[in-house]
Amino acid sequence: MKFFSALCLVLAPIALTVATAVDPALGDDQGYGIYRAHPDATQWHSLLLHWAWVLFVPGLLGLLIPIRKRGAVLARISWLAVVLGLVTFSALMAFDFVLLALEQNLPDGQVAEVDTAFQGMDWAVAGWQFPGLIGWALALLVTPVAAARARVISWWTAGAALLGAALYLLFAIEPLPLNITGPVVLIGAYGVAAWQLLRHRSTDEPDTFGHFRHRLGQVCLYAAPIAFAGGMATVPDPTGDGADSLANPGLTQASAFLLHLGWVLFVPAVLALAERGRRFTRVTAWVAVIGLINFSALMLGDYADLAARQEVGAATADAMNETLGGYPLFAFGWVLPGMVLTFLGLLLVTLAAAYERVVSWWVPALTAAGLAGFFLLGLGPIGVVGPLLLLAGFGLAARGINRVAPVAEPAPIAV
Repeated sequence: MKFFSALCLVLAPIALTVATAVDPALGDDQGYGIYRAHPDATQWHSLLLHWAWVLFVPGLLGLLIPIRKRGAVLARISWLAVVLGLVTFSALMAFDFVLLALEQNLPDGQVAEVDTAFQGMDWAVAGWQFPGLIGWALALLVTPVAAARARVISWWTAGAALLGAALYLLFAIEPLPLNITGPVVLIGAYGVAAWQLLRHRSTDEPDTFGHFRHRLGQVCLYAAPIAFAGGMATVPDPTGDGADSLANPGLTQASAFLLHLGWVLFVPAVLALAERGRRFTRVTAWVAVIGLINFSALMLGDYADLAARQEVGAATADAMNETLGGYPLFAFGWVLPGMVLTFLGLLLVTLAAAYERVVSWWVPALTAAGLAGFFLLGLGPIGVVGPLLLLAGFGLAARGINRVAPVAEPAPIAV
């Protein structure tokens, strides 16, 4: 799927440029109330920024996949940064929608209280903010270097990508046009990188990085449904009324993090299936990946809801959630793709892998049963039945992919 990765390398910095340009909070204008005054710009900024980082995930992974031995150490660091860090960072953009909903229901002083409570939650800091910010920075800085070291792209292209990232880090919230200098440089750098990726021809080096991806994916085929089961088992409020969530704040945060982690770990899991399959498996794997990135972000809402209930009460938290759910860009640009593509993608990728004889037909059967259990049995301890069925199915897949060699990289596209 070189072409898809190359396309994402082109589209991601374009989305980043537009998102940065429409940001209503630029320059010295950073206080509470800005989002309330510019609701449309806030929503477009948050959605486009989220999708920029979403598209960078397959784009940057596409630059890493051709790496074999040369540059493999840097590629391992970058792969983890992209999969665990950049995916998590993209989720943090959802809090702009939350802040907008808060500002449309509360005065600035109470918005600040909820925001401070959210920013101070231990699980939000350790499980989301730290890995998200660190992984985001490493992904942008290490990936071009690893790709250049492996001769997937040129050092000039890598240098331009690093320059664009540095300019973005320095000037992202400065007034126009200074704030878009970094994204504009990234458009050029990653446009060239996409062209060089399409022309790249694999070497005959030992594929040590491929072995790393395979082992990591194999571990995640077990770890993803286990984390999912842990998140379901620890949900303190299966009824959804918020009372138990407020009474058990630590458990609420832990459960939301485990659910998020489960969806994130499914990303390398389905990519491990894709590398053993052919076109059908690879296409459906990327469908699942795009869905998983979007869906994992929604677990952040549990932290925002908890912070609002702690600081301003249940009635106001309910009003905030109702306002948040009423934003069409959030519903159709984030929530719907997350839910539909995640569950459809997970089912289709296992069906494709079974059709292409990567795994047995028990894998899609158990996957279908696990997803049905998740939808039908609800939250709480009974909800672990679905994830455990997924564990059985993906556990069989982890064993099955050892018997199948990775599919050879297609010939480069003539340009």
